[in-house]
This record gives sequence, structure tokens and C-alpha cells, in this order.
Amino acid sequence: MSRRLFVTKINEFHNRELLVSAIYDNDRMIEATCQSVDTETILNNIYVGRVSQVVSNIHAAFVEITPGIKCYLPLSDLIKPVYVKRISSKKPLVQGDEILVQVVRDAVKTKDPVVSTNLSIAGTYCVATSETCGVGVSKKLNRETRAELLLAVKDFDCEQVGLIIRTNAANTDASAIRREAISCIQELNNIITYACGQQVFSCVYHAPKDYVKLLADQPLHLLDEVVTDLCDVYEMYLEYAKADPSTNLVDRIRYYEDPQLDLNKLYSIEHQLEQALQKKIWLKSGANIIIEPTEAMTVIDVNSSKNDAKTSHDKNALKINLEAAKEIALQMRLRNLSGIIIVDFMDLNSMEDQQLLLKELKHLTACDSVPTTIVDITPLGLVEITRKKIKRSLYEQINS
Repeated sequence: MSRRLFVTKINEFHNRELLVSAIYDNDRMIEATCQSVDTETILNNIYVGRVSQVVSNIHAAFVEITPGIKCYLPLSDLIKPVYVKRISSKKPLVQGDEILVQVVRDAVKTKDPVVSTNLSIAGTYCVATSETCGVGVSKKLNRETRAELLLAVKDFDCEQVGLIIRTNAANTDASAIRREAISCIQELNNIITYACGQQVFSCVYHAPKDYVKLLADQPLHLLDEVVTDLCDVYEMYLEYAKADPSTNLVDRIRYYEDPQLDLNKLYSIEHQLEQALQKKIWLKSGANIIIEPTEAMTVIDVNSSKNDAKTSHDKNALKINLEAAKEIALQMRLRNLSGIIIVDFMDLNSMEDQQLLLKELKHLTACDSVPTTIVDITPLGLVEITRKKIKRSLYEQINS
């Protein structure tokens, strides 16, 4: 299997000029981020925000991060806030308080962006956080690997900040993990120190560009090539790769230049994005799935359609469902579907087959960088899935 990351511009796509970053497995797009070239995302930025309102009945506050942009802050997240200016010491938060907040979720449809007082700086291998202390390791890794990674940073001083070792740290040299951990902790401490002397609405940390974050989120040992036809992106990727020579990433970064055939056409980037906006997806067996986003949830329906298998109904239903599960896991990641997702698979009469389907779905979504939970099968035979809301869906990225 060949995995590549492509970054390019599409001049006219749904009447917009887009900067597209896409991960491909072989010739198939499996993840994408699209951003209008004339807009900047605020996701993961850190601001000196001002509390404009505390609403006790919904246990939340609204924090203004720049004039006119209000964000939602769940008070349950208010564990260890960094105050720049405090109006009253009797209450944890009051109107007029100035605090450091980080944008953890984009504005979605009619909902405001969400912020948190848990500040974090993420690298390729680890994340430094302000709200917890000590060292933790990704639960996606097995016990033996987690123990080895903890040894790599066992002597770290994490009394003031927390350190989380990411999944990407597996199969990585311990010295590289230590270097990045020191860098992330130092950067977070510097941001907090610097911010305490800044005025309200100051942005004290600009998160890396989407295409840099997409690279940082990938298991680098699985990435065969990084290709772009944009000079500034190429230079930034080289700078990122040279910062950690142990990754050997420099040799895998390629600047594409061919006046006869642009990158977009060569890898059908625009075509595959267009397909990711369609409701119906055909499977190789002749079956199909229908994806219908609604205001409250996303509904996915699995249909046998043109499938005309000669096996028994139960065997055929399981076969189609397993094929559909693989495609659904890919589409959730590619389209960035989030929140509540309900899947109406073909009916399975056997409890054993139902459990096999759930097990396969859990396996398929385990590699998703966005936390995804396969909840259960309801009495009506519907599979409940939740996927954390972090950024806008692919449809919203392209059309709003």
C-alpha cells in the first residue's frame, strides 16, 4: 500500500479558490482538508479572551476572543484556567474576567466556536497540556509499547504541565520524542508567560497551517511521499522535516512541476472531492450506501440494490454489511462526519453476526485521528456511532 500527502490549489471549485490537503492510500483519497485561500482558520489558536456572559442554567460561559466573535466555554472544562485579569476571586468565573482560551472546535452551522481553558501544544509525537500534570500515553497503543514510551520520558519534570505521548511515537527513536517533548513544554510555558502581559483579544499562539497539522497527525513511518506544487508549502514542509532529522522525512518531500499536467488532474483531486459530496456511493458488490446529513445527526442507509448473490440471505447480508462498514469508516473520515451517526445496515438475524459487524467497525475506526465510538446496535437494528466534533465537515469547508 502506498500512502501520500498532496497539497495543491484548485482555482474554481464550487465558485471558490481552495487550498486542498489530501491523504491518499494508493489512488483513493481517505482524508482531506479544504480551506479558502483568502480565509484563516482559528482552530487551535490561543487568545486572551474576555468573559462576556456566564449562563449558570446551561453551565457554560461565552467568551469573546476578538470583537464580535463569541465562543462557547463549558464550565465543566474550567479546571485550571490561566487568568490574565480577574474581576472577583470569590467565583471561578465572572463577566469581565480575561482568561487564556484555545479554540478546540470550529463554528459548525449555527453553533459558535468552542473554546477550552486547557491549553495544548501538539507536536508529531507528543502534546503538552496546561490542565493536567504528569505523563500519559495514548490508549491506542498496547501495554508493552506504552511502557517503553514512558521510560523515554520518565525523568521529565511535569509538575506544572502535562505531557501526552501520541500514537505516532510508536516505532520512533526515544531521543526524538524527548527533544519534541522538551520543545512542546517550553513553548507552552513561554506562551503562558507572554500572554499574561498582553491585552484582551490578543492572539498569543497561531496554530500551524492545516497542511502542516495534517502531516503531523500522520504515522510518518507509513507515509511514502509528500507532494506539492506550491513553493511556499514545499519550503514550509522542508523546514518542518529538517527540525527532526530522525524522521528521514526530507527525502520524501517532493516539489511537483510539470506544465503539461497539473497535480490536481494527475491525481483526480477535484474529481474525488466531488465524489465525496455525493449522497450515493456504489460498492463493488453492486450494493450501495446513502449518506444523509441532517441538523441533528447523520443517517447512513445500506442497500443491496444491484447485488444479486447466490448465497443465503444471512450470508449475503453479512458480506454486504462488512463491505459497507469498510466504506463507511472511510467516508466518515473523508467527509469529516461528526456528532451522532446512525447506520441502517442490512438486517442480521444472528447475534454472532451482529457482534462480528460491531467488532469490524471498531477495528476500522481505530486508525481515525478523530475519536470515534461504536456505541451499540439498537433494538431496531440500527448501529449508533459518535465521532467527536472538531472541525467543519468537508461539505461545509467547501461550501461556506
